[in-house]
Parts: sequence; structure tokens; C-alpha cells
Amino acid sequence: MAGKRTAKNIKFEEALAELEAAVEKLESGDLPLEEAIEEFQRGTELSKICLEKLNKAKTAVQKLVVSPVNDEDYHTEDFDEPDEED
Repeated sequence: MAGKRTAKNIKFEEALAELEAAVEKLESGDLPLEEAIEEFQRGTELSKICLEKLNKAKTAVQKLVVSPVNDEDYHTEDFDEPDEED
């Protein structure tokens, strides 16, 4: 898998697309064992990359709130954490 892009220079969308392609290859069941292991390892790496990029984006994203008293009074708030569903 030489030549694959690393976490430092791959965009989220590219990492996600590559991860989806790796999953499809693995789900097909047509890969020899060695290639399946390589795809799995790359998929794990891509999953971590995507999660890191999403976490960075999450910390950067805030929502804009308009004051109910004065609609010209704007401020930002962090997004609330969604409740985890089991």
C-alpha cells in the first residue's frame, strides 16, 4: 500500500472515500489473506484519521445564537453533546 496519503496531507472526504472503498473490498471476500490484512490495517488508519479530523472540526464549530430580547445581540455557544443511544 505504498504511496497512500498520510493523515497530515489527506482531506477528510478523501480519507472517508478511501475507507469506504476498503470496506467494500473487505466485504466482497475476494481478497487474498495478505491483501485483506493490508486493507484492514489501512482501514483502521483511515478510521482514526477521520475521527481525528471530525473531533478537530467539532471543537472549531460553534452555533450562532440570537438573543430573544434583542435580535441584534448575537453570541456563540458550543454545540451540545448528543445523547448516545445504545
